[in-house]
Amino acid sequence: MDLMPTAEQAAIKESVRAFLAKELPIARVREIAAEGPGACAGLWRDAAALGFFALGLPEAQGGSGYSITEEMVLFEELGRALAPGPWLGSVVAAHALAGDRELAVQARQILAGELRVALVGDSSDGDTLVVQEKSGEARVSGERTLVADAEGAGAFLVLERTGVLFVPLDRATLEVAPQPSLDLTRPVANLSLGGSACRVLARDPAAVERLRRRATVLACAEAVGAIERTVELSVEYAKVRQQFGKPIGSFQAVKHRCADMAVRAEVARSATIYAAVSLRDEAEDAGFQTRVAKILCANAFIANSADNVQNHGGMGFTWECDAHLFVKRARSFDLTLGSRTRELDALVAELRAV
Repeated sequence: MDLMPTAEQAAIKESVRAFLAKELPIARVREIAAEGPGACAGLWRDAAALGFFALGLPEAQGGSGYSITEEMVLFEELGRALAPGPWLGSVVAAHALAGDRELAVQARQILAGELRVALVGDSSDGDTLVVQEKSGEARVSGERTLVADAEGAGAFLVLERTGVLFVPLDRATLEVAPQPSLDLTRPVANLSLGGSACRVLARDPAAVERLRRRATVLACAEAVGAIERTVELSVEYAKVRQQFGKPIGSFQAVKHRCADMAVRAEVARSATIYAAVSLRDEAEDAGFQTRVAKILCANAFIANSADNVQNHGGMGFTWECDAHLFVKRARSFDLTLGSRTRELDALVAELRAV
């Protein structure tokens, strides 16, 4: 199991970072958050032209032939830029639809940046959606609350405990009701699926779990990029902000806080890399490593984003300072595909069962 980055991964990282620095600086992120999901349509097509959505697909399916470890690099950079939009849902949907002849058109649209797909996780209270199949047609009913990036999505990939569903947006049967969101770069909405037409992509619990693990690891990679960016922001500010005639970075309290942030970032990165490689190599403990990565990334993201605000002092609490954007993204990440509390409970249950 090789955990070291390759030359190709370094090239992908450099290419994606350069693209995002030009097309999605933090000022543009704020603009998209204010203007709404439609503001990133051009960005989406440009990203597709660079192969963002096809990175981990086999060449026979229109992809670049890489694996989840290269997709992890992509999502690190997306997280570092706090990129708005359903990147996770679209990339995971590209995998879910690959090879499905009935959805070949939609699969090509995803890869071309013409179709954005929001990811819908299962309900935290155990409520399941109802799927009825008749005459070869499937329809789904039920509700899901606080779905990230639902507004502006053209379809939904639903990860249920009992299966994976692809639900095209149909305004006649599917209601998207925007809700207030703490994270303005990641708006949320409630979905009401009133008998919407859908395609059942998988029923095998093992297939469902593989897709869920991929989505979780990529979400963790996105968090890692943001976690590392909080370290950079704190260190940069500590070098230039002066107090008592000295840079605040020379004071022990600030230095120690930055050091703790760097340690947490490295822990989160290491856990995510190991989980990604475990999935790629189909290791027996891939599920365990995925849960560990989610827990450690959530802990690190929440703590680092708070410390970043603290390191910026009184300025860190203002709207003009970007530090609060990371605090809010950390909270939304914690709820993505199950909170750290839920993952901890599941991990404890697994260990007790051994």
